[in-house]
Amino acid sequence: MESNRIKRHVDRLLLDPNNYRFIDRSDYKFVSDEQVADPRIQQRTLNFIWGKNQENIRDLISSFTTNGFLDMEQIQVKPIGDRYLVLEGNRRTATLKYLWEEFKNGGDVGKLQESDFKSINLVEIIDEDPVQHLITMGLHHISGKKRWSAVNEAQLVNDLIEQHSKSEDEVCNALGISKVKLRRSRRTLFLIKQYKESDYGDQFQTDMYYMFDAVISSPIMREWIGWNDTDYVAENNPNLERFFTWISETEEIEENEESIERIIIREPIITQYRQIKEVAEFVNDPTALRKMEESRSIAEGYSYSEAIGENRLKNALQNINSEVQVAFNFSEYLNQNDYSEIEKLKTKLDRLIPMTQAKLFVGNKSTLNYFPAINKHFEDTFIHQYRKLNRISIKNLSRVNIFAGGNNMGKTSILEAFYLASQLNDLNSFLQLERYRGKFEKELNPNWINDNFTSNIEIESIFNTSKTLIFIDKENTEENIDKSGYITTIIAEANIETTKFESNLHLYSNKGAELKFTKSAILCTATFTSPYRYNSELLRKAHAFAVEEKYFDEVIQFIQQHLDPSIEKIEMINSDGESRFVVTSSIMNDVIDITKYGEGLQRVFEIALLMVYSKNGIICIDEIDSAIHTSLLIPFTKFVQQLAEKFNVQVFLSTHSKECIDAFVKNNYKNNELTAYALVKENELIKAKYIDGERLEQLIESINFDIR
Repeated sequence: MESNRIKRHVDRLLLDPNNYRFIDRSDYKFVSDEQVADPRIQQRTLNFIWGKNQENIRDLISSFTTNGFLDMEQIQVKPIGDRYLVLEGNRRTATLKYLWEEFKNGGDVGKLQESDFKSINLVEIIDEDPVQHLITMGLHHISGKKRWSAVNEAQLVNDLIEQHSKSEDEVCNALGISKVKLRRSRRTLFLIKQYKESDYGDQFQTDMYYMFDAVISSPIMREWIGWNDTDYVAENNPNLERFFTWISETEEIEENEESIERIIIREPIITQYRQIKEVAEFVNDPTALRKMEESRSIAEGYSYSEAIGENRLKNALQNINSEVQVAFNFSEYLNQNDYSEIEKLKTKLDRLIPMTQAKLFVGNKSTLNYFPAINKHFEDTFIHQYRKLNRISIKNLSRVNIFAGGNNMGKTSILEAFYLASQLNDLNSFLQLERYRGKFEKELNPNWINDNFTSNIEIESIFNTSKTLIFIDKENTEENIDKSGYITTIIAEANIETTKFESNLHLYSNKGAELKFTKSAILCTATFTSPYRYNSELLRKAHAFAVEEKYFDEVIQFIQQHLDPSIEKIEMINSDGESRFVVTSSIMNDVIDITKYGEGLQRVFEIALLMVYSKNGIICIDEIDSAIHTSLLIPFTKFVQQLAEKFNVQVFLSTHSKECIDAFVKNNYKNNELTAYALVKENELIKAKYIDGERLEQLIESINFDIR
């Protein structure tokens, strides 16, 4: 696309009547190039841009009259006959046209001079590429600061796909938006299209976009309107029509006592996007919906729903939790009377717990696995963004996957990406990684999370033959919450095929975080182990699970055979209220804490326990060879592969040791289930170069190949 710099009079500039800024208006009609110069069309376009009493350009009027016309941003044009159609800069041009009329009529135009109107610097676009033009506008008004309304942003994105045959990835990369945002905006746009085609379509206003977006964002509402995510259409027409009446003015015929009919205009029931969430709580309750429609009141419908009782209970429990924390904070002021009151409260709370629910079962895993059985783990993964990783494709994953590379190549980040991908919208997993990254012993500092979470996370995968996606970002919530001490909200969205999971975590500086979710699940159990991170709670659970699986003795046997034959047993004891692992040895009179032994033994013990605990899931092992002597690498790598096979675990591990990589090949245990990836940097992006296990074996044997 070529361009020239030219200067022209403001009267020779034509405003674009098809500008995306106002194509959502009900009175908008497409205008061909042949009709653009029509004075009536130009006047209508001016009125669109100016707004009533020039309210849409007041900021520019003030700027131009105060500072003059500063040529800081290009006005792009293309020739149409002897005049020029403005492609970019319509609002600035419309402001200049307004002030030109003021100047000719003797009005005050501040610092502007006649030359500012007669000789405007322009960039003339020759052989305009319509796709590039749309992308340029998108960068200004979607990704940039000068935002359009959401419905116009969605329309531009959809036009690139529908009219110009661009793929989702091409649009995302060109405009710098995530696939989650792209698909959500398109779904919303298509639902709006159905509304516009209904009897109520002439009532559509730009700010109604967020009500349709709220419907698309709610799994309950999507199911209720019968949303088809393949064809982008709502198929439950009765419910869809019913929803349209809730957001629109409706006409009803009413008879008075003299049997004279008159038309009554009913205001919409739903006027704000926040109300969609309220209705979603009882949308499947026919009685509540009927009461809402009869009274034209959401509150009335809500009060007739069983959801009101559940909601009040949740609020009561939240208030109890919050107030108990306050009592703890000021516990030094408690006196004997207060203790009596607390005892009474405790008695009441005890009565709320049924006897069958009063016990916790040690070793049970409370998180719900989405799949009842896992026949295949991760096959392919595409990391759109995670820390320094951008657009990195990892294919042909097998049972054991080795990631090798130099320092600062993102090996740990890749393992973390697989860990997060397996946990879907479980934000506790995200916080756990952040706690380790920030080296926090116990509680995370919410301000630290806000300061250090600077870019979103987006990871696509194939797991158990199903397409999955996770997206984690940070935003200021629009929920109606107490904003005292509010910092930010971490949001998580996940998909397995067409099933959607959402959660959000409100962070505060003066109280505990609030976690909310519509539906939550994980792909599988996942563990993460690193020589630089220690999770005592996880290790205790892993020990209990290994005992339950009757495999703990085999872990000890491996240690006896390959590390220290004097070790008789390793037990977990409670010492001063803290669980510790202690070792009984045939050459020592007393049991000693396991931390008194070498780092290598501790590392083998931890990895082996976590391998068992990761049954039917995945394990991420960072720097697997750390502290392990080279003489132990061959038997230990074989042990890891045997455990992975026995307990159906997919292993992701990192190393910078050639000896470790060689050990996996030389242990002669099913190299066909082994895959290696060399992390390299190409054009400032990290890439994963794939080598299958059998090919790796050939290279190592023939030329002493070094993957690093």
